[in-house]
Amino acid sequence: MKNKNIIVVSLLIILVVGLILWGKLGSARPADSAAIATGSTSATFADSIPAYDFGSVSMARGNVEHEFAITNTTEADFTVTKAETSCMCTNVVLRLPDGKEIGPFGMPGHGFAQAINAVIGAGEKLIARVIFDPAAHGPAGIGQIERAVMLATNKGPIMIQFRAKVTP
Repeated sequence: MKNKNIIVVSLLIILVVGLILWGKLGSARPADSAAIATGSTSATFADSIPAYDFGSVSMARGNVEHEFAITNTTEADFTVTKAETSCMCTNVVLRLPDGKEIGPFGMPGHGFAQAINAVIGAGEKLIARVIFDPAAHGPAGIGQIERAVMLATNKGPIMIQFRAKVTP
């Protein structure tokens, strides 16, 4: 009987924690007060930025890069407060509207996290140069990958995603 009570209580705790986490994920919505333009496609904060596909990427050929242009098409400024990546194989360098570059920024916990606090004014453009190292995981890293860059702003997160098929 005691074991049965322990199991029931454990399941209830797991259920409650799961509901709390599910609620937090559901409430993490992008902000709606700025717009983003990326390459030849555009999206608002309420939409997602289309993922970029590097296609087939050879470990032997080294790093690959892609620039995402993020344009503030509103009349209100927004501030980028943090940049991080989903994996140590990925870095992002930010080019501010004045041409100054800051970074690289990587995965949380892997190196020094530089403060950003970059204000992107109405009509200004921020360039996020995403750098992927296909050899970072060694031979075990061959195959299809998906990675992300998150820019935290005072208006909500900006998610940038890419994929590639890593070959030797």
